[in-house]
Formats: sequence, structure tokens, C-alpha cells
Amino acid sequence: MNRKEKLNWYKNEFENIHESVKNKKDLSYFDFLRIRNFKLQNSSTENEEHIKQITEESFELAKDDKIIEAINKLLELNGVAIPIASTILAMKFPEKYAIIDRRVLIALDKEDWIKDYLKNPQTYEKYLLLMRDNSKSKGMKLRDYERMLFEGKI
Repeated sequence: MNRKEKLNWYKNEFENIHESVKNKKDLSYFDFLRIRNFKLQNSSTENEEHIKQITEESFELAKDDKIIEAINKLLELNGVAIPIASTILAMKFPEKYAIIDRRVLIALDKEDWIKDYLKNPQTYEKYLLLMRDNSKSKGMKLRDYERMLFEGKI
């Protein structure tokens, strides 16, 4: 999308959102997310081609279980830190990748990893390998195990 198309999109999207909320007394969850995402997109310097290129390369690395390399590739996108990168990989490959989160680290008794989990791909790799081992030993799918830790059920 070139600059003119982007500016046109922002103008139109603003108007569309405005039309959908102007007569409401409050915002729905969907309205809130749409406004939030509008602002986040407005502040991103990424274009769609670059996002496609980076995610394709990351997904190929992830398929080959090159954890650190896949995370590092996603970190090339503006505004992406390890928690977002891990979420992208978990959404694409929920059987192989888990979302890193402070609450899950605490549930795993890994508070010492909290100091650098936002920026250190090696911490994510240690986390992911631990999550895979733990979920396997419990006979659970990785995503189910992660969710239960997140929800405080384990």
C-alpha cells in the first residue's frame, strides 16, 4: 500500500468507525478493539508486503523448529517484541509453540526469567522447551497446558 492509499484507508476507516459508534451510549468489545487496532495500525510503519515476507520466512524457520531464528525474524517487524512474536507463532502452530506470558512464568516458578523474557529469544526457547516437556509429561496438548497455567488452573 503506497502512502496515498494508506492515508485514504485511514480516512475511510475513521469515518466507518465513527458512523458505527456515534449514536451508541457505550462501546462494545468489538468497537473497542476496532478503535484500538485502528490506532495501532496508524502508528505502524510496516507495509503489507514486508509483513508477508517476514512472516513467511519466520513460519518456514518455525516449521523446522528453529525457535530462536523464527522469533528473531518476527522481531524485525516494527512494534513486535517476543510476547507478540510468540503469539504469532502459537496462532500459526499451536501444537508446537506457546505464548510467553508473565503469569505463566510465575505459574512455572520461573520468576527469574521475567527480567528478560521481553527481549531475550534464548529465554523464550528455554520457556518453550519446558512447556513442551511439561505438557507431554502431563499428556496434554501444548495449548491446553498453556491455557490452564494462564488461567491458574494448574
